[in-house]
Amino acid sequence: MRDLAFAMVWVVLFPVALWSAHIGVLLWIWVALVSPNERLYGFMAGVPFNKIAAGLTVLVLFLNREKKKFYVDATVVLIILLALVGTASEYFAIIPSDDGSDLYQKLIKEFVLAALIMGLMWSRHRIHMTVIALCVAIGFTSVIEGLEYAVSGGGHKIIGTGGIGDNNSIALAALLIVPPLYYLSRYSALRQMRVAFMTALVISLVCVVGTFSRGGFIGLLVLFAFFVINSRNKLPAISLAVVAAVAMYFLASDDWFSRIDTIKDASDNGSFMGRVIAWKVSTLIAIDSPIFGGGFHAVQRYPVWSRYITSIDSVMSFIKTPAADDYAHAAHSIYFEVLGDLGILGLALFMLVLAVTVFNCGAIARIAKKHPDLAWAGDLARMLQISIIVYMVSGAALSMAYFEGFWILVALVSRLKKTVHETVAVPISLPATKAPVPSPVHAYARLMPDRV
Repeated sequence: MRDLAFAMVWVVLFPVALWSAHIGVLLWIWVALVSPNERLYGFMAGVPFNKIAAGLTVLVLFLNREKKKFYVDATVVLIILLALVGTASEYFAIIPSDDGSDLYQKLIKEFVLAALIMGLMWSRHRIHMTVIALCVAIGFTSVIEGLEYAVSGGGHKIIGTGGIGDNNSIALAALLIVPPLYYLSRYSALRQMRVAFMTALVISLVCVVGTFSRGGFIGLLVLFAFFVINSRNKLPAISLAVVAAVAMYFLASDDWFSRIDTIKDASDNGSFMGRVIAWKVSTLIAIDSPIFGGGFHAVQRYPVWSRYITSIDSVMSFIKTPAADDYAHAAHSIYFEVLGDLGILGLALFMLVLAVTVFNCGAIARIAKKHPDLAWAGDLARMLQISIIVYMVSGAALSMAYFEGFWILVALVSRLKKTVHETVAVPISLPATKAPVPSPVHAYARLMPDRV
């Protein structure tokens, strides 16, 4: 039944995506983050939805004569350089592997998707729809898991999904969409949609608590702090943060508090020290291969792991670690993951992507202050900046450097800045009424943001 229902949805979405490449981008975002294959068990389980959505979007891009606004900025240059370094890293990998090649191909597809977002989602309406696609896709998991946790009185255990990752990854993914959901709850045209997005925000916070993730808890603290700092109206922001904190206090179980309490004993925690050992191994790989690293998932290759664990005391000696396990670990950090995979050069490019994206958010907000008609862009930039900062903090202990949601956020910020600059450069006095809907296919245009 589930496969049949999804097949019917797909039959509707497929021809709609043929109408315009930008609709294909929205479909691609949704499919990439929902990962429908792991939720289907019948005749639809083997359908390569991601490849179909990607291929369809690229095909329509070349066949359709709709307006395209591709450009080059610092983010585009950094992504191209990262793609080149990733390609070289894959070619010169210490130990080539199928899953390493799969990860490389995934990253290249993410970069293509990012480029399409930048070139096709050039209007306020399309940017708004991209934010919706991102939040609905990740929210599909966070809302379901959050509801199950709440309904079960804390008994439901959130273990993760193949598309996003384990419970820690789900916590970070849910945190990433909380600020954009807040933006949608303010700027969506329909009151019902604003209520729905605010509800999804609350349930996503419940999901973060239900993951029992210590990194997620730290991310929550960062989220609340920067939400207050970045909000134009401090009092409502502080009130919302306090209400959320009180609600989570009563919702969280004793086991959750016991789990979070272990943060202060990190040096005695075997899980944390295992991460530190993986960080040291990643560092040693990068020292030996500073330009292209060891290849994707290098630290997870046992021959590579066994080669370097005997020398882990030679780096980061200020952190004493116990004897390393006789099996390979994941990097457990976006920074050390990139360092081991792509080398020092790759990490430098990755850090520049983060810095440029955070800076661009601030630049957008500053421009929007001078132009009241761009208030929506300033508010969105502030929310996206919070998401990126949360990713930088919580991602320090998670292997999520190649997470689709992050690269979509990077592309969104770049596209938003370009749109703002274009709007300021060509000041046009527009009537207060909405533009007419050009086609029945644009029925979804009722979601057009109109609250400024």
